[in-house]
Amino acid sequence: MNAVTSREVIHHFSAIAARVAAGEELTVTRYGKPVLKLVQITPTELSTQERAALVRKATSFRMTQPYGKAFERSDAYDE
Repeated sequence: MNAVTSREVIHHFSAIAARVAAGEELTVTRYGKPVLKLVQITPTELSTQERAALVRKATSFRMTQPYGKAFERSDAYDE
């Protein structure tokens, strides 16, 4: 198990992020106890339909009136 302290993460974030991006899995400890695991994410490809739905949602916020539709946090999530 590759472990790093929370202090190391704070002070050497770029180096740790590079290690994780290279595929290494790291466990972050705080006071000697594991608190989280850093892993590389795998990019996912959007289907044509998913991409079209996101474009429609994004363009619905364009200005239709002088200041456009007010953005609400709930607008970012599917019902």
